[in-house]
Amino acid sequence: MVDYRSEDREDHATTAESDVELPAVGGQRSSVDESLSLLSSRRRRDVLYCLSETEVASIESLATSIAAREVSVPAERVSPDDRERLLIDLYHTHLPKLADRGLIEYDQRSGTVRWSTVGDELETLLERCYELEAASP
Repeated sequence: MVDYRSEDREDHATTAESDVELPAVGGQRSSVDESLSLLSSRRRRDVLYCLSETEVASIESLATSIAAREVSVPAERVSPDDRERLLIDLYHTHLPKLADRGLIEYDQRSGTVRWSTVGDELETLLERCYELEAASP
């Protein structure tokens, strides 16, 4: 296995989530690295899956839909605790990341989340992720 750690940190990018150093291309992370990093979280993928179908949703409806999938119950049977935990995680972690990358527009005052333009590379990866997850038992 290749060890990408180096004393010269200018040639490496570090992910905020895990502090793992990734090889950089010309001092920058590649678009593939960025896309894979964004799609590495199932919750971020679920947000994008939901918005690809509806284009606009409230953070509450996203939290309910994603929590329902995670606990394998219909949306109307999601417990307030499960929904609240998801709402907090979306609000503090996943929606800001997606908004920072321009994949969604998030209005914190109204709680509205809107699908934004996704590049071809990311859209292809997202579609493939969906196909793989839909085929998994």
